[in-house]
Amino acid sequence: MTVPSTLPDGPWQGLFRHALTLIEEIRKHGTSSPFWTFGGGTVLMLRHGHRVSKDVDIFVPDPQYLGYVNPRISDAASDITPNYEEHAGFVKLMLPDGEIDFVVSRNLTSPGYDEWMLMDRVVKVETSAEIVAKKMWHRGDRPTARDLFDLCLVIEREPESLMDAGAFLVRHRDTFLRLLNEHRAFVQPRFDDIRTLGYTPSFDYCVELADAFLRKLPGGTPEPKSRRR
Repeated sequence: MTVPSTLPDGPWQGLFRHALTLIEEIRKHGTSSPFWTFGGGTVLMLRHGHRVSKDVDIFVPDPQYLGYVNPRISDAASDITPNYEEHAGFVKLMLPDGEIDFVVSRNLTSPGYDEWMLMDRVVKVETSAEIVAKKMWHRGDRPTARDLFDLCLVIEREPESLMDAGAFLVRHRDTFLRLLNEHRAFVQPRFDDIRTLGYTPSFDYCVELADAFLRKLPGGTPEPKSRRR
């Protein structure tokens, strides 16, 4: 899928510029050609205009990349913000306009991205199916309102692509669906608070749609691809 003809202005732009600055740090001090992808809910917003999303999620294959984007270690990162969280698999930078997450996660689907021209450079932008696959594979046992919202958007807008990624959606399928019902009192108010744009489904509709789609997927849990592209 090509880059949309127009992209919305918003906080994501400044955050993405900061992310590019840190990727340049990886290139200068780490590896000369770092592999990375731009994913998460903000990419779905850019592609489908479904809800307001401002945070920037950058996915990298190698945990060593995180040292170059960590304000505790990197002067370039600390110049951007002194506020951050770090764990073995990610670094979260917290700025007034939003957050930048650098997450260690290889692509699950192949290739899992389209190439867009963003801010005068070619960027590997994750496909909608890859974004949902990552959400469901890595945290499907902890369903959030936004993850349900994003899942249902892609079920409606790109069902064939999502079906092709179905093997990565079933790992936590039963837990995902069960917790949406058990934790309804917690999840539904947060779902209703989502700042929607061009997509306005109800919570009940999304739960039913997710249930119908996920239950028709064949079972089985594949190993994530370990290759680097």
